[in-house]
Amino acid sequence: MHSIYKGVVIHTRHLPKKHHFKYSITMLFIDLDHITNAFKKNIFWSYNKTNIGSINKSDYYTSKKKNIKKSVVGLIKKRIGSEVDGKIFLLTNGKYFGYCFNPVSFYYCFNKSEKLIAIVSHITNTPWNEKYAYVHDCNNMKGGTKIFNFDKKFHVSPFMPMDIKYNWKFTEPKDFLYVSMDSFKEDNFNFNATLRLTRKAWTPWALNKILLMFPPTTIRTILAIYWNAFLLTLKKIPFYPHPKK
Repeated sequence: MHSIYKGVVIHTRHLPKKHHFKYSITMLFIDLDHITNAFKKNIFWSYNKTNIGSINKSDYYTSKKKNIKKSVVGLIKKRIGSEVDGKIFLLTNGKYFGYCFNPVSFYYCFNKSEKLIAIVSHITNTPWNEKYAYVHDCNNMKGGTKIFNFDKKFHVSPFMPMDIKYNWKFTEPKDFLYVSMDSFKEDNFNFNATLRLTRKAWTPWALNKILLMFPPTTIRTILAIYWNAFLLTLKKIPFYPHPKK
């Protein structure tokens, strides 16, 4: 069922110059089978309606004719040929005071036997507001940590080139959740982003406490992105324009 995950985001750049930042984050972990009544009896939260806090279908991987779960099921079938016949959980930031920005939302996809068969990393860049989904196939993986190596396919930061190779690590979403992304340019380790979270109970009070945070999580995230972009500019980190612009 639904949970709340609290923890930290850490970014560490090693090349061409050192840069590091860390901030706290609170994310929602939503069972997509029960997303429509996730905020039942909570007047400050809604699904697909304007409220102080909300989750809106249009902010996620979806089509006009399908709900979020069916859209993700179709994506996984198309990309890796697997049928998702169990639960899908969405790890994400909500929309607060009408604003939502998720650098990445994760979909953890299980079969009927509760085996993790795929993870979808749905990424949004800024200021272009483009989206791209990486599908990570977990079918033949054993152990609690899933490791994936692949080439970068989507432009995210103007301070990072496209000719990057990724190494991503995921733990399964239990009491503790961990995601780590290493990037390499010409076999040189140049950047890491890490998400470390601990599971908390999904209660009306816990949800409402999120709304009391200042600034709200999504606004804090976008401010952190642009503040650190300013610092990278001061450090004269090379700038890489959007390859399609």
